[in-house]
This record gives sequence, structure tokens and C-alpha cells, in this order.
Amino acid sequence: MNKQALTIAVAMAVSTMAQAADSEGNLVIEINRGLPQLETTVRETTTGVQASPVSDGGELLKSLTGVSGIRMGGRAIDPVIRGQKETQLNILLDGGYIHGGCPNRMDPPTAYTSVESYDRVTVIKGNRTVVYGGGGSGGTVLFERDWPMIDEKGYNVELAGSYEGNGDKGEVGFDAAMGDDDTYLRFIAHHSEAQDYVDGNGNKVDAEYESDSNALLAGIRLSEHTTLEASVEKSGEEDVEFPGAMMDSPFADSESTRLKLTHDFRSSPIQYLRVDLYQSNVDHLMENTTMEAPSTSDTKGFRVLLEANAADIDWTFGVDTQNNDRNAQGNMVSSGAAVFSHWPGVAIDQTGLFVEGEKALGEDDVLKAGLRYDRVDASASRANEAFGMGGVNTPTNLYNQKYGTTDTDSTEDNVGGLISWTHRIDDQYSVETTFSRSVRTADATERYIAKANMMGMGAKWVGNPQIEPEKHHQLEVALASNMADLNWMLSGWYNRVDDYILRQTVSGDDIYRNIDAELYGVEFEVTYQLNSNITLGSSLAWLQGNNEDGGTDLSRISPLELTNSLDYVLNNWKAGVEWKLVDAQNDVCLSDSSCGGQDVRATQGYGLVNLHGEYTLPTGVTVAMGVDNLFDKFYTLHESRDYLLDSDPVQVAEPGRNVWLRLSGRF
Repeated sequence: MNKQALTIAVAMAVSTMAQAADSEGNLVIEINRGLPQLETTVRETTTGVQASPVSDGGELLKSLTGVSGIRMGGRAIDPVIRGQKETQLNILLDGGYIHGGCPNRMDPPTAYTSVESYDRVTVIKGNRTVVYGGGGSGGTVLFERDWPMIDEKGYNVELAGSYEGNGDKGEVGFDAAMGDDDTYLRFIAHHSEAQDYVDGNGNKVDAEYESDSNALLAGIRLSEHTTLEASVEKSGEEDVEFPGAMMDSPFADSESTRLKLTHDFRSSPIQYLRVDLYQSNVDHLMENTTMEAPSTSDTKGFRVLLEANAADIDWTFGVDTQNNDRNAQGNMVSSGAAVFSHWPGVAIDQTGLFVEGEKALGEDDVLKAGLRYDRVDASASRANEAFGMGGVNTPTNLYNQKYGTTDTDSTEDNVGGLISWTHRIDDQYSVETTFSRSVRTADATERYIAKANMMGMGAKWVGNPQIEPEKHHQLEVALASNMADLNWMLSGWYNRVDDYILRQTVSGDDIYRNIDAELYGVEFEVTYQLNSNITLGSSLAWLQGNNEDGGTDLSRISPLELTNSLDYVLNNWKAGVEWKLVDAQNDVCLSDSSCGGQDVRATQGYGLVNLHGEYTLPTGVTVAMGVDNLFDKFYTLHESRDYLLDSDPVQVAEPGRNVWLRLSGRF
């Protein structure tokens, strides 16, 4: 067997897909658990994709096995993969990074994704590649757009719209491309708005929002082997309610520009070149009746990637940079006076060098290894500015009170890497073993937030400017079976973390410190093709997180979850039922206990039934409809933010019964 055939055979055995590739322009969602590559992907259909409309990328991702989310309101779901979140995940939008403008995570990167506007979403769980940036210990998520496939008539138009009864939520999307094989011009627009929804107990949840996004993309083939693509994208949100933050967001605006150059070499050891340049600017405001907090987050960077073949090894190597500047402060609504600083002129600059190699060892084995070095420089230029009455609230004073340091500059030299061995046992079974080290630097909030009240007294939320980066050491073993009708995959993983960055509440103040921690878990997925029309599926995810220094549990760890599905396909008809069972989560670190964690409460288990169906008309228009939470169950995701309901702390509740309808077509 040649190397290419071996790679494809092994990848088919150890990769799973959440939605099949579609030649009609539909979104492709890919979970890549082995041999992640830039050009060659293997796509297989499995269970677990949310059929109903979603408000953003975070809501889409949380329907996948091993992925959850943190809810604060009607949108902006903050994804969690295998117990890791925020900057423990590398999330790229069309080749570039965007960092939100809210220190309280009202706008994670996925909040700026209109899912319908992307062609492909790739989820790489764990540390399986060093290509997409430093860190990424929890995983990498790529929202990508492809060169559009344009019909002979010279243009394509895609329209989509949906309505959800619970929350009176409506969405409409437009995607038009014109051109030929050598040039294209593409315009994408998306609008959505929603009112408050009702949970399973009949309680109203503040969830209003209005969102718009527009993107203009263009591409030209400079030669037979060279392409150049550029895009400008703007998105804006208005009057977004966040009951889990005790503040709302009157607006959040972003503008992103991207440039991508690719070149295929001929008759050279170097085979492929890709250059990505990007810049994103975010303006955000959060407020309540007494306080408002304007903020900005500006990110720019580039990646130069080369692929080559030498010594019978496929190489990927390159360099990337990421520079993020953030400012945020709290002002009194009545007077406009600055009370405290969330981000006092924070700048975090990262430059990385990376190399990966992949080699076939005979007919049944593939070995892959990668190495990455990152230089990180962090500073806070406004750390000595006074905030509040009497000038007592300088960020430097707060850092000194909590950590005994006034030094706000930090430099890190971080080294990570991985080695993976994939072995095909026989035509049915394959096993993959991966060991990795990834180093995740602290983000702007963990380093520099300096929140206190007007007089410098009372509860504070203070970052640690000299905190150490996290060092994740992960081992994962996956066994997969690939047969004509039955496919399954069982994976287990263990992650030992040195200098885990823990947010902890001590005497009412939120601080950050390094601890030793561990996370480990098991995931299992199986699909069985009962006949040509019916597919059965099941998936299970379990994980545990421990604070090794304190002998306590880590916060926001997903409970055991089992999802079963039955899907029926006949000609233009599709129908399915999903039954999701989630266990109670009693292994918690509560915010109001001596543990000082971020868990709101121990969470009760629940069960859900979701129905969906669709029919494609001869004209190509698809009509889909369904019911989520058929039996109107009250439930909350364990990871979600706190929300005072009848004076008892609970998480922001998920919607109750929701009937939805979606229309889409390509013309």
C-alpha cells in the first residue's frame, strides 16, 4: 500500500464527522481526531449535530460529543471542550483570530460567527497540531470559507430563513457569488433577532437581541497555481440581554479584514505555500443602571505556512504572530467618572515558529510529530493610572495588595509539541496514541483585570500580572472500528496540568493563582446502518477535573452525557429523533464555599427528546421543521452562569419546548 492510500485508510478509521460533505453548498462540520491536514479531509456521517437553527457558533458546537457551553443569555454561548474553555481553545474565523471586547465573556469569538456564512467547521479535540497557534490544549476550532463553486450560469444565490416559536426568534441569510474558475465576488448577509424565551417551568428568561453581519469576499487566480483572496466583514449586535452577567450590552461591533495567498509549487520539495494576514477590531459596551463599561479589543497577525516532502516525510512548517491590544474601564452612569479598570492598556504579543512531520512506516503505521516555540510579551501601559475617588484604585496598587508585585511586564518562552502513532491492526480496527505538551499563556483578564469599587474597598476582581503559563501534558489512546454498517470509536485521555490558572474567590475577592491539576475522560461514539434508510447512533462523554493542590474538584466540569438517535432517509425525505440523557453533577467547587470556585450549584440531571424532519422540493428548496425539548423539561447546563431566580442561585435556564421551521434554497 502506498503512503497516500495508507494515510486515507487510517484517517477513515480514526476520524469522525458530524455532518457529511455537501456539494450543494451546505455547511460541513468535521471532528478530526487523527492526522489533521490542511488540504485532505475525510468526511463521515455520525450523530450529534443540532438540527434546529442556532444563534451562533457556540450553540452549534455544544451539540457535539465532548463539547458543552456556558450560557449567559439568548446568544454568545461560550464553548467548552473536554472541560477546557476560553483561551484554552484556539478558535479561528476564516484564518484569523478575533478576541472579544468584554472582560466578562459576553462576546467570545464564536459570538461573531453567523454559522450560515461559513462553508466548513473543523473541530480538532485536544492538542493534535501545532499549526494554528500556541496553547490550544483543549482543542482547535476552524470556521472556514472556501473558494465558491459557481454554476455555469456564472452566479449562485443561497437563501435561508428560520423561525423559532419559543422566543419569537427569526433569522434570514443571503449568500450570493458570481464569477468563474479564475475570479469570484461573494456577498454574505445575515440578520437575526429574538425576544425573551420561556424555560421549562414557564419562567421568562431575558434573552432579547438583534444581530447583523455582512461580508464581502473576492478572489482571483493570479496564475494556474496561485490564488489571492481578500475579505471585509462587519458584524453588530444591539440591545443584547445577559441575565447571567447582571449587565446588558447595548452594542458590540466588530470589523475584520483578511488576506490569503496560496501557491502550489511544481517539481520542488516545497509543495505548497499559504499566507494569511488578518486584523479585527471590536468595540463593546456593557451596562446596568449604575455602571457602564466601554471596551475595545484590536487583534492583528499573520501566518506563513509551507508544506514540503523530504526524506519521504510530509512536512508542514512556518511562522505566525498574534498581537492583541485591549482597553476597558468601568464608569459611573450618573457622573461618567472612571471607577476601575478592567484592562488597563493591555498588550499581549505572541510570535511562534512551528514544524510538523508525518511519515508512513510500512503499510500499517503512520508516525506524526510536531514542535512549536512561542515568544510572549505582555504589558499594561495604563497600570499606574488612578481610578475612583482619592486615586486609590490604580491597577498597580491592586496587584501589589493581592500578589505583592508592581511589575506588570512579562516575557515567556514557551515550547510545546506532540508525537502521534497510528497503527492499523487489520482491515477493521485501528488504534492511535498521541502524547502532547502545550503551553497556554494567561489572557488579558487573568493577567491584568483590576476591578474594585469607587473607594477601593469591598469586593475586587484582580488579575495576576506575573502568573505562570499553563503546561498541559496529554496522553490519548483511541480505538476505532470501521465496517460497512457498523462504525465506532472509543477514546480515553489524561491531561496533567502544571501551573493551571485557577480563578478563585477568597474572602469575597476573585484572584488568580497557579495550581497543579488533572483532567481525564472517556468518549464513545457508534453508528449502525440498520438498512438503507435507517441509521442508529449513540454517543457518550464523561470527564473529571481535579485540583491536585487543594484536593477539590475543578469548576464547570461537564457531567456524564449519553445521546441516542434514530435517523430515517428516503429519497427527498429525512426525519429523526434524538434522546439526550445528562447525569447530575455533584462534583463541584462552589463559589460561596471555602473552595472558592466558579460552580453555581450542584446540578440536577435531565432527559430531553428532540424531533426533526425535512423535505427537499423538486425546485431544490428544503423545508425543515422540528420540536426541541418535546416534553418541555426545565434544565440548565452545569457550566452556565448564575442567575437569581426566587432568591436561589441557579444557572441561566435553557429554553423549554421550542417549535421551529427553516427554509433554504440554492438558485
